[in-house]
Amino acid sequence: MNVRNNAEESASQDLLEEIYDSVVKEEIKMKNDPTEVEERDDIINVLNLGLPRRSSSTDSNSEDKAIIKHIQSLINSQGEKKGAFYTSDRIELVCPMVEAVGWPLLAIFAVTMGDVDNQARISLCMEGFKEGIHITHVLGLDTIRYAFLTSLVRYNYLHAPKDMRGKNVEALRTLLDLCDTEIYALRDSWVAILECISRLEYTVSWPAMTATVMQGSNQISRDAILQSLRELSGKPTEQVFVNSVKLPSESVLEFFTALCNVSAEELKQTPPRTFSLQKVVEISYYNMARIHLVWARIWSVLANHFIVAGSHADEKVAMCAIDSVRQLGMKYLEHAELTNFTFQNEILRPFVILMQSSTSESIRRLILDSTVQMIKSKVGNIKSGWRSIFMIFSMAADDDLERIVESAFENVEQAILEHFNQVVGDCFMDCVNCLIGFANNKSSHSISLKAIVLIRICADRLAEGLVPDGSLKPLDIKAGETFHLTEQYLFPMLAGLSELTSDQRSEVRNCALEVLFDLLNERGRKFSSSFWEYIFQRTLFPIFDQVRHAGKDSFISSGDEWLRESSVHALQLLCNLFNTFYKDVCFMLSPLLSLLLDCAKKTDQSVVSISLGALVHLIEVGGHQFSDHDWDTLLQSIRDASYTTQPFELLNDLGLENRNHRAFSRDLDSPSPLGIPSVKTSADANGPDHSRETARLADTEGSEGTPSPSNRTTKPNDGGGLQRSQTLGQKIMGNMKDNLFVRTFTSKNKSLPSDVLMSFSPSKFPDAIPEADARDEVDSPALGSIRSKCITQLLLIGAIDGIQKKYWDKLNTQQKITMMEISFSVLEFASSYNSYSNLRLRMHQIPAERLPLNLLRQELSGTCVYLDILHKTTAEVNIHKEEAVKEDKLERVAEEKLVSFCERVLREASEFQSNMEETTSMDIHRVLELRSPIIVKVLRGMCKMNSQIFKNRLRDLYPSITKLVCCDQIEIRGALADLLTMQLSALLP
Repeated sequence: MNVRNNAEESASQDLLEEIYDSVVKEEIKMKNDPTEVEERDDIINVLNLGLPRRSSSTDSNSEDKAIIKHIQSLINSQGEKKGAFYTSDRIELVCPMVEAVGWPLLAIFAVTMGDVDNQARISLCMEGFKEGIHITHVLGLDTIRYAFLTSLVRYNYLHAPKDMRGKNVEALRTLLDLCDTEIYALRDSWVAILECISRLEYTVSWPAMTATVMQGSNQISRDAILQSLRELSGKPTEQVFVNSVKLPSESVLEFFTALCNVSAEELKQTPPRTFSLQKVVEISYYNMARIHLVWARIWSVLANHFIVAGSHADEKVAMCAIDSVRQLGMKYLEHAELTNFTFQNEILRPFVILMQSSTSESIRRLILDSTVQMIKSKVGNIKSGWRSIFMIFSMAADDDLERIVESAFENVEQAILEHFNQVVGDCFMDCVNCLIGFANNKSSHSISLKAIVLIRICADRLAEGLVPDGSLKPLDIKAGETFHLTEQYLFPMLAGLSELTSDQRSEVRNCALEVLFDLLNERGRKFSSSFWEYIFQRTLFPIFDQVRHAGKDSFISSGDEWLRESSVHALQLLCNLFNTFYKDVCFMLSPLLSLLLDCAKKTDQSVVSISLGALVHLIEVGGHQFSDHDWDTLLQSIRDASYTTQPFELLNDLGLENRNHRAFSRDLDSPSPLGIPSVKTSADANGPDHSRETARLADTEGSEGTPSPSNRTTKPNDGGGLQRSQTLGQKIMGNMKDNLFVRTFTSKNKSLPSDVLMSFSPSKFPDAIPEADARDEVDSPALGSIRSKCITQLLLIGAIDGIQKKYWDKLNTQQKITMMEISFSVLEFASSYNSYSNLRLRMHQIPAERLPLNLLRQELSGTCVYLDILHKTTAEVNIHKEEAVKEDKLERVAEEKLVSFCERVLREASEFQSNMEETTSMDIHRVLELRSPIIVKVLRGMCKMNSQIFKNRLRDLYPSITKLVCCDQIEIRGALADLLTMQLSALLP
């Protein structure tokens, strides 16, 4: 009902299943008809399902004795009748007689073959061998049959050609005749028979062996013997292999196994011989028409032998084996493969293994050429064979020789572009994996780029439904995951492109990155939520693993500049993708923020800059889509990051040792170090003096030993230190001093390219900072950690500033309070470190020409943002009635924070100013000069304070304001004049 070579004439699968089910339910039982039993035995023999019944030796002996006694009783019962001949059709009556005479006959044959050269007697012996083998096979007497066969094989003397005589040639002739007439009787003797044939060929074809035949005999006899051997090596020998098609299934498997064993022995000789290897190919041609079940068992034997032969040290032998596989593959591909069969894949398996294991260029090229030849000539019939073909091409993609890589890719490209419908189906993923292999090849970047384009083509055709229905089968991506079939096949392509984004070749890296995000942007609308989560976790986030895990022991070196650039680009594309599909992937905001802020907590300055730049970009581009929950998640993540990145190490000794002071201060306090943008507030547009203050602050922080604006000469002073009232934050951090461990640091300036964050922030970047002294060349991990944390604090303040400028109206009351807390936490820490007493104390520990370590930039930035938030909160008008109560509460909280903060800054400044009048210590003037930008910023912020709040709180603020009138800092007096003009003048009658 199934036609092997014509799928159309085969019965339908439904009909076959129905017949099978009916047979299982109602078993067909046959009558014990002898003819039917015989037919059944033949069928079982063909299918290799029947095994000979073997009885135990005890039962056999008892049966033989019983039969002999029965025969004797029959003879004795005839009385005086003598010489009568009895016939019987019962085989069991004959077996004892054959066993009785068989062994004596073998002894007679042995004596005759050993002592007699009489042709007539030799002929009778040969006839006896034939009949003995025949009758023992028919009777099932395997032991005697095997003894007859092994004796006949031994008598041909091919193992000792110098002793060969005419009788030995006759024994060989008889053996070959048996291979033609009694082929079924040879079963377990094929190894010995095929060894005789191999020796015969070796004897007649190799002159060295020919010379040893009948060595010492006359030439005429030798020539006669050689002529007989040449005749036997021709057609009689060939007929042995041709007759293999007559063998039953079990016997033919034994025949192939024996021939492969003989071939393996030939390959071990010196020089190696390929006679049996060639015969393997021939008999494979003869037996290829057998049913698939039998042929598959045969091929499992042949494939292993071809692999061994193809791995031979002699390239000629290996090439012969590879060519043999090619011939058989071409022959098998002449017929189309039936549905649900995968034998084409098995036929080409030796090529896959040899391609992987071979170290010879010529062997690999031959395998590749053979594969290409099969594709070009039999492409229409290839089905499951594509799997092995793509595996061969994948290994060619990893080859070190560019010629092999180019040749393989040309054929892969042609197969995909011209035969795509045949490639898809069960082998579609093999095709994708092959293309990913070519994209990763290091021999030619042009091939890598073309492979990425082909991956894009495959993804487009898959997404557009150009893959034939039913040709794709579900893939087991992950237990418990249920994805659409198209998603299952698309994911490996996305994963392959994700891996390519870490390629060190910029063209390949950028191309893979663009194609990856293009596919996601174009096809993402149809993705399920579970598939989006899978893509983020398995494809997108792993792109940043190397950056994410950079830390104290894994800095991004200058040689990894490509990684930095790629990460910036990838983070930007990731944030854009998130904003594009926000409604579909909003649930991934928390993992995305975790990625960005985990990187922000690293000690590698470039990692910090990259990650927080991406965070700012994410907020700027997609903040308008965020829900309240998203804002809560975002602000909570920023708050956690701001707390964990505060540089508490700076509080261990209120400073660093003198020998490290200069390097750290230059790195930490120079204007916009490491490419960090300055934080700009809304006050910048209205107050040009603020720019001058920031510039002045940067100048004083980044310079050393320069005169102050008041033209005073800076000298060391050992005067008593001044104490300031501590805030709650100062007390907490003061208690932590004993637990902090950093005491000494060494530093070397590091500078990032000015364009590291250009794509994320509109702020302009300064040029690289000046080089450090040669003595500061060694950079300690502790100093790197402190520097990184300070940069992180600045960038987090920048992120908060961006939110309050652009999305303030979208935030609810609690979120606004959270922003106040974040900005104040950064500000409070920097303020504690920059306190008047701390700055003066550190001045005593350094030379006079240097400035003390400080966090004035962090404090100034935090002050700007904090005041902007408080001013917005106290000045805004309620829009939503339902939020009126909450907004009133928020305004009261903000008012208290604003007044308290301004009062504290002015009070500390006025108290310090009062101390200046009581002492002539120059370090006090230097401290006030350093902190003057903070005071100026607060005074200018009070100019914008709600007039009603200023009026109500003037009683608290007025004493400190009046004390600053006598300040010698021009900037402070100017800001104070503006405050009096704008706020106090309105209160006068």
